[in-house]
Amino acid sequence: MELPENIHRKESADKLLIQTPGHGSYLAYIRAIVGDLARKVGFDEGEVAKIEMAVDEACSNVVRHAYSPDKEWCWQQRDPEIRLDIRIEGSRLIIEINDHGQRFDFANYRPARMEDHLREMKPGGYGIPIMRNFMDEVQYSSNDQTGNTLRMVKYLKKP
Repeated sequence: MELPENIHRKESADKLLIQTPGHGSYLAYIRAIVGDLARKVGFDEGEVAKIEMAVDEACSNVVRHAYSPDKEWCWQQRDPEIRLDIRIEGSRLIIEINDHGQRFDFANYRPARMEDHLREMKPGGYGIPIMRNFMDEVQYSSNDQTGNTLRMVKYLKKP
């Protein structure tokens, strides 16, 4: 897949850095890059699909919520961007997604019961449960210097 010139990619043997504008039109590129890397390190297609979906939900939340035009965010002087730091450490795929948008109270977020949400066919609200169910670890941090970082880990399970 040919990447647009405003997607920056830096790759080494065990690390991949991606920087894209914080707009929804770049999500397909992010999914494709992450999926290709997950395949290369040995995840089966089912696990690749889960990793892609978790990353897509995380990046969609950045675009939709962190960089929402109707919210104030403390780094408003910067252009919206999404940075991904993806690396292999032992048998773990670690994906850190960083932005400088609106902070989120991840620790206190309690999603609606999924059964009720689905029964009522409510849109939205599925991202964090998807991330938590599809990845082995999900952590969020935010500070004034580095912005917001969502760290997701998937363990490579050998048969």
